[in-house]
Amino acid sequence: MMHWIRRLVTRAAATPAGPDVESFDQFLEKHEVASGAADEVIAQEKLRLLSEIGEAESIRDYGGVWGVRGLYLLEGIKALGATRAHMIDTLEDEEFIRRVEELQAERPVRVEITQADFRELGLQERLEPVDVSLLYDVILHQDDACGVIRDVLRRTRRYVCLAQPVLREEMFRLPNGCVNLQFYPRELKDRLQVFGWGPQERPRDRFCTGCWIWGQTVSFLTSVCYGYGWDREHLKVLGFSRHWNYALMRFTPRGPSEPEKQSEG
Repeated sequence: MMHWIRRLVTRAAATPAGPDVESFDQFLEKHEVASGAADEVIAQEKLRLLSEIGEAESIRDYGGVWGVRGLYLLEGIKALGATRAHMIDTLEDEEFIRRVEELQAERPVRVEITQADFRELGLQERLEPVDVSLLYDVILHQDDACGVIRDVLRRTRRYVCLAQPVLREEMFRLPNGCVNLQFYPRELKDRLQVFGWGPQERPRDRFCTGCWIWGQTVSFLTSVCYGYGWDREHLKVLGFSRHWNYALMRFTPRGPSEPEKQSEG
């Protein structure tokens, strides 16, 4: 074992030092970045992601109570004409409950509320599939982000709407970039703060689902969904800061892969 380690160290030491002259910029995703990522603009774009779908029978919102009190679930019900809705959030909010009751007095819609962390292991297996799922500002840099996205996709039939801050593609040398910001030094975290997005949490020595912030890019989220069989059908990117953009994406299922088609035949 030690002999193998010595060989590895010797080989690394023999590698010429200095900058890599090869550029990978041509492989990075290129997309237009619009200006004006104000809160009201982001809210309008989130609603547009939903309304452009047209009609849907059912909708689920993951973590949509905090900050907006179920705004996008409730407006989604109206825009899509949904008759079944589901909110999953750890928060219990009386204002959200009141808004649900007011909406139910106006139209026939069944609204289920589950007070839980949707990233909880095994929770998704117990959920009914829905036509539309909302992931708005909730794919933080938890250790199981890919698994969370996978489970949401498995419980969605038609559309997943995803919106959140993302690191600019040019922060990375290669495409599909994602970094673990949770354990960055405090000074580096402070340099990457986004206009108040992301709490100043205490240092931690274990993964925490609510801890610091988003570490993904547009190309990373796109590639993860693609790997689970979903294509990005809509993208709008708003400039946020020197290091960050705000991305609004909508995904649809691609259908079975060629090997799956052959096995079905």
